[in-house]
Parts: sequence; C-alpha cells; structure tokens
Amino acid sequence: MHQECNTASTTSTSSSSNSLRISSRDCPIVGRYSDISIDYSVSNLVYGSGHYGTVRQCTHRATGQSFAVKSIEKSRVSRVDHLQREVHLLSKINHENIMKMVDCFEDEDYVHIVTERYTGGELFDKIVDNTTMDGCLSEEEAAKIIEQLLKAVSYLHSNDIVHRDIKPENILFESKAEDSSIRLIDFGLSRTHSKGEEMMSNGVGTCYYMSPELLKGKYDRATDIWSIGVIAYILLCGYPPFNGDGDKEIVEAIRRGHYTFVDGWEGVSILALDFIKSLLRRDPRRRFTAEEALMHPWLKSVSIAAMEL
Repeated sequence: MHQECNTASTTSTSSSSNSLRISSRDCPIVGRYSDISIDYSVSNLVYGSGHYGTVRQCTHRATGQSFAVKSIEKSRVSRVDHLQREVHLLSKINHENIMKMVDCFEDEDYVHIVTERYTGGELFDKIVDNTTMDGCLSEEEAAKIIEQLLKAVSYLHSNDIVHRDIKPENILFESKAEDSSIRLIDFGLSRTHSKGEEMMSNGVGTCYYMSPELLKGKYDRATDIWSIGVIAYILLCGYPPFNGDGDKEIVEAIRRGHYTFVDGWEGVSILALDFIKSLLRRDPRRRFTAEEALMHPWLKSVSIAAMEL
C-alpha cells in the first residue's frame, strides 16, 4: 500500500490481457490499466453515493486491513482534468486532519480511490443530533473541531491548495469515540492557487458556505476561511448565518451580509462572537488567515479551560 497511484503490473493473466487491450488513452487519470480486485476485496454494500459514483468498504487481501474505496464512473465525469487534479492532490497530501489516500486504480470504466476508513460519521449529522432551541455544541466541542479544521486548511494553504467546498458533510469523525479527531474529505473541487496568481473565478461549492467574493467571481484562498466561519457559527447555534428558501435566497442573504447573534446565542462568550466575526469579514483582505485564526484568544482560552477540568 502506498500513496502514489497504483500503476504496477499485475500477476493475473486476465488482467494482463486486459491491460494490453486497453490503451493509456482509455485510462487518462492514472495513465495505465490496473485491476483493484487483485489487491482488494471490495464489498457490494454501498454506504455512500454521489453524482459520479459510490463509496464502499474494501479489504486489502494481503493484510486484511479495511479501507474505504470511492469508485468514480468515468462516463459521468464531464471534466477529466478535475478528476486528474483530485487524484494528484490526494497523492501529495499528508496531514492528520485530512483524508489519506492509500491507493488508486483505474480500469476501463472506473477510477477507484482507496482511502483510510473513518467510522464516526459526518459533522453534519452531529449538528442535526445536537441542535435544540438553546443552541448546538458547547464552546469546548466547537472549538476543538474548528481548531482541527483550521490546522488542516493551514496545511493546504501552505501548499497552495484551496479546498473550495468546506462544509459539515465533508468533515468526518475518525471514530465514534467522544474525543474523536476529524478529517476533511472530498477534494473534487480543490485546486492549486498561489499567492499573487490571477484570482479564481469559477462559482463552485455549496451555497450556504460560499463567500461574497466567490459569488462575484473573483476570489482566492480566503474563501475557505469564510466557509469555516460559517461552520463555526452553525456549531454554536445550530443554524446558518445566511439562510433562505432555496439557493437564490441564500445567495442574496450572503450578498447582503447581515447576520445576528440572537436565537441560541445566550451564554456564548464574547470571544466566540469575535472569532466568528474575524472569519466572516466581507473584505477577504481583512479576513483572518488560517494561521491568524489559530492564534485567536477564543481557541486558546477554550483549550486552557478544557485542560483545567
């Protein structure tokens, strides 16, 4: 098992004959035919699905270790370069709070991305399960999640990678343990973007978490920080700062930029409110970077309080 995509020749006679029949043009992502079933036993049980494919459990035949495999149907992918970019980025990323790719295979019809398997569920489900009229998570819980998310994004940004789709559905808990760490997943919309490079313009992502500058079609890595600010807001009160009935109303709410700390905010510290405001500054030049956010007194004070308990 390794982080680079699997392009090694197989020992299977049928697989070898297949690879001879299928040219590299048929395998544009990895560049060479490879059969996942040689190294992994893939379950038929689907526990996740999306527009391009499914997520299943797989077991490494040599070690018996369990992993997750995302099988992407190539015929459904309109932009091959996006998939190439996702696989390339995942092969280079190595951080304790980011999904780890361990293998990659490509056959005639599918690209199979094998990653570590995380069993704790989505942050989205934790929000739904914990939201009441009085709010959502405690400041300690929220701060722990946000701190890990900022560390992941700080790592990405230091490597000139912008995620562009940070949302609770793309944040998984490693396990069901109460103190489980998180992992940022799904790099399908991610891309490299250096400081000083021409601004990005594609309007990608999920409405609730889009920054004002992204909606204008002129943005940089600061758009990820806005998304984290939205998530921090939701973690503390249980609902988004910019809401509406449908995408059009949500977009208009983001453009207006007005949000409040009313329902569900009773008892939340001034430091927490200041932290959120620092991430939701409309001017991306004034918005905190991931490194600056990690130094905010709210994260520091909550960590100290937790250690004293």
